[in-house]
Amino acid sequence: DRETETKVILHQHDVADPEEGFSPAVHACVPELPWSVPSTIEDSWRRDIRSMCVFSVDPPGCRDIDDALSARFVSPSEVEE
Repeated sequence: DRETETKVILHQHDVADPEEGFSPAVHACVPELPWSVPSTIEDSWRRDIRSMCVFSVDPPGCRDIDDALSARFVSPSEVEE
C-alpha cells in the first residue's frame, strides 16, 4: 500500500517518518519558529532562483544536497540549462 511504500522510501533515504517527528538533533540545526523565507536576497553574489524548477542531482543518501540542475525553454527550440 502507498503508506507502507512511503515509509520504506523515507527509511531508505534516512528521512524521519512524519508520524514520529524529527529528532532533537534535526531541530537543533534549523531556525526557531516562526521562520520564513526572506523576501529579498541580501548577498549581491546570490541569484534568486526560487521561481525556477530546480532538481537535486545528488546521489541517494547524500547528506549535503548541493548539486542541482534546472532547464527552461527560452524559445520553442532553445533550452537554457
